[in-house]
Amino acid sequence: MIGSNVRRALLEQVTHHAGPVLSLYLDVNPANPDNTEKAVALRAAEAMREQGLDKRFVERIKSRLEQEFVRAQGRSLAIFASEAEDGLFDAYFMQTRLPLLAANHGAIAHWGTPLVAPLLFTLDQKERYAVVYVASDRVRVFEVFLGQIEELSDHVRLVDTDAWQPYRNAMRSPAVGVGVAARGGAAVDAYRDRLEEASARLYRRLAPELEKSFTAEAIDRVILIGNPGPLAAFRAAVGSDLQRRVVGTVPPPANPDGPPREWLPLVADLMASTEAKHEASLLDRIREAGVWGFDQTLSLLQAHRLHTLVVPFSMNQTVVRDEDGRLRAVRAGGPAVDQGETAGELRLLEVLPELIEATGTTVEFVEGDAEERLHEEFGGLAGIARW
Repeated sequence: MIGSNVRRALLEQVTHHAGPVLSLYLDVNPANPDNTEKAVALRAAEAMREQGLDKRFVERIKSRLEQEFVRAQGRSLAIFASEAEDGLFDAYFMQTRLPLLAANHGAIAHWGTPLVAPLLFTLDQKERYAVVYVASDRVRVFEVFLGQIEELSDHVRLVDTDAWQPYRNAMRSPAVGVGVAARGGAAVDAYRDRLEEASARLYRRLAPELEKSFTAEAIDRVILIGNPGPLAAFRAAVGSDLQRRVVGTVPPPANPDGPPREWLPLVADLMASTEAKHEASLLDRIREAGVWGFDQTLSLLQAHRLHTLVVPFSMNQTVVRDEDGRLRAVRAGGPAVDQGETAGELRLLEVLPELIEATGTTVEFVEGDAEERLHEEFGGLAGIARW
């Protein structure tokens, strides 16, 4: 499953590290002309200096950025490093934007307890897609997540049999069509009908395996690729659970044998429009029967009253944690605490994971137009109540 190794490493190596850790998040998207190697390193150094870190430590991290991360292998880079030269140093490239970066000039540094929330939230809350290519003699299945694509399985139908085989174990049969008269007629029609029925029968046998795989891989949505005939037969063969996950179809590629990277552009637009529609629909639902406003939503979240919490992807809000552990918004135009009180100000993103885990709340990120609407219409935070 895409991202599983990163998540495991964060939980096993980073979060339990003894002593303070530098958490450094950087926008390194090579498509951005401002992200030259020098500019990224300078932004990182400035973010670290703002944390009051030792000059030698800052220079050491900056030097490693300039020497070891010259070629960006993703759109974002997360680094976790301890102060000791031979201590912790873990780096993770992600093929997507990460929370907070857009609102912080592409660089965030945090010193102390590892700030893993931006990575974990991205891994846990983004939707996973399965892309299923359906032909009369073949079914290829891909997983798409966070700008990455991997092939899960590839099945080929053996002619005149009732079985699929993994594609790597069965070359596409050169016998397809052998012995069929080119002039057409009843014999050709009967042969075609027999193959179509064999395909439909085999789709039905393959469907339970796909549904089991999608459940295991935590697939949220499915995109089908193919021509109308095979797609219609496939949709007629699969169960309601898989049907419910299908969000659309796209035409097949010119090269059905192409590697996974060639399939991602085929579905990118449909994925983007699906996400935008879902986020707009969610905000419409909140407008009709939800709650919003930063203070009210945060209060209901802590009272275990929210089923769904909707947050902006940039999530740059800050909160105050009082002595009793309760969180509240920073008061505009005044001191964070009253005289005699003690409290600590921190980013909402730093404490949101523990709140979500404690309350069992579902989190939905919104981006683009939906994120702008969340700020303008709903005060930057909204939700759907449990009762």
